[in-house]
Amino acid sequence: MKRISALLCAMILTICMTAPACFAAKTDAAATDAAQVTEPGFELVSSSPADGATGVAVDNFSVKMYFSKEMLPKSEAVRKANEKQFTLVDEEGTKIPVKVYYSTKERKRGLMMVAADYTNNNEKDVQIKGAMTYTLTIGDGLQAADGTNYNTTTKLSLKTLNQQRSMIVYMILMFAMMGGMVFFTMRSTKKAAEKDKEEHATKGVNPYKEAKKTGKSIDEIVAKNEKQRAKKELAEQKRKEAEAELEAKILEEMRREKNKRVAGPKPIKDGGGTYKVEVKHTKPKNEPKKTNKGTTNPKNQSGKKKNAGKKKKK
Repeated sequence: MKRISALLCAMILTICMTAPACFAAKTDAAATDAAQVTEPGFELVSSSPADGATGVAVDNFSVKMYFSKEMLPKSEAVRKANEKQFTLVDEEGTKIPVKVYYSTKERKRGLMMVAADYTNNNEKDVQIKGAMTYTLTIGDGLQAADGTNYNTTTKLSLKTLNQQRSMIVYMILMFAMMGGMVFFTMRSTKKAAEKDKEEHATKGVNPYKEAKKTGKSIDEIVAKNEKQRAKKELAEQKRKEAEAELEAKILEEMRREKNKRVAGPKPIKDGGGTYKVEVKHTKPKNEPKKTNKGTTNPKNQSGKKKNAGKKKKK
């Protein structure tokens, strides 16, 4: 359900983002009714938007035109003169400043673009408006790169997008998307609450069902249920305490078995051993021999001690 909700929200959001484009003009440059034969070999092949198009974007109002001749004159004076051959007016006759652009990459295809020039607009009221018909006129003095003159006048009628209606549709879709998100969120929350309630009901007695079944009051059933639950909790607590006591007792017995001690050292024979050890005493090498004989010249004795010893002997 969550995946479906997310998918629906994404679809609504996509529709909201693309809603203004639904009312935009078709800018297929392959077909237009504005192509007019002027001088042989010099004509307007197509335009985008085409003549009679509706829903043209208000922002960056511009018209792309393809002529049958190359439209990038080398002379700067000719290029400036060509700019004066394009005029843009609204249905009320207000003139809109325009700027002419040439294409270097597609000059051989005769590409030119005329755009509303807001930078040169000194009057604040002069601007492209929504739901307004504008007429772009191409003068007969337009000159191609080879010097050929257009020698005719062509008019293209273009109607801009009704932004107010587009905004209303956009807001409706936005509110629909928000409503859908709120609806699916509330639905998911409600289902989660019901699931928790069912899980809680499976753990204990449902007082409503029990009251309907036995005819007792809900308070009595709840009190009985609480008493049974308290009894179970007490029994569970006692069981855990008994297990903990038994575990402590077993650990104490194991510790005592591990730390057994004896009263004192005992000979090997008391433990039943029969192995005898013979102990031999050996004299260390270079040990001087002991003798009972005295010496007449003991070492480390002074002359007084020697004389004292002689007197005692006498």
